[in-house]
Formats: sequence, structure tokens, C-alpha cells
Amino acid sequence: MRCKTVQDILLPYKEGTPLHPSVGLEDKISRAIELMVTHNSRCIAVIRNNRPVGMVRLQDAFDKVGLQGSKRT
Repeated sequence: MRCKTVQDILLPYKEGTPLHPSVGLEDKISRAIELMVTHNSRCIAVIRNNRPVGMVRLQDAFDKVGLQGSKRT
């Protein structure tokens, strides 16, 4: 079974999304979750060759790994 990576839940980069912290396409989804929780962020930039190529939302990451996060309204 293939490890779940950020690439599996990549969304288009939204202008204004902070570039720090960030993850790479091949980083595990759990790493993205760890960074977002640590930095109290709902999304994180995905970087390739020092340029943003997309972003990941915390809720999408939780859903992909089978965790339940709090839904914000």
C-alpha cells in the first residue's frame, strides 16, 4: 500500500497563503497535519523548487487519513 502524501490532496495555490511553514509534494500528510496544528493554521503551502505549487487544507488532510477534526463554520 502506498503511503499517503500531500500530493494526494493538493489544491491550487491560493494567493496570500503563507509560504512558511510549508511542505513538499512527497511529504506525508501526517507531516502537513503536524505543521498546521503546531502553527494553528487551517492550510499550508506546498512548495517545489522554492515555488508554491499548491496548498493543503487541514480538514482535507484529516479526512484523507481518517481523522475527525473540528468543523469551523
